[in-house]
Amino acid sequence: MPADPKPPERRRDRELLTQLHREWTECAICGGTKYTMGRLSLHHVHRHPRDDVRGNLVMLCGHGTTCCHGLIEAHDPEACEALYGVLTRERPDTMEYLAGKLGGATAASEWLSRHLYAPS
Repeated sequence: MPADPKPPERRRDRELLTQLHREWTECAICGGTKYTMGRLSLHHVHRHPRDDVRGNLVMLCGHGTTCCHGLIEAHDPEACEALYGVLTRERPDTMEYLAGKLGGATAASEWLSRHLYAPS
């Protein structure tokens, strides 16, 4: 039996992460800012691997356990539905990134639907 292929290497870009923290000043879901929510953090949409590219990142309030970021990590249906809407309506770069990563627009849409519990 052949060994599993090695997963692709993660693309890291600290300069981009710094730039996006300056550029994106509000939560993509609720619109909260660091002044109203206390903290904003970047969330990787596709996490295997967690590529640091603009199309794979979205700014959310809180961190992995609090506010909108915590809700997404906990798979809260309302927060996931809201993020799904933002990504599909306002982030063609994310949909293009996912299409390239997953083998086409249909695969990207289906993956996003499964991972963010899209509305039926």
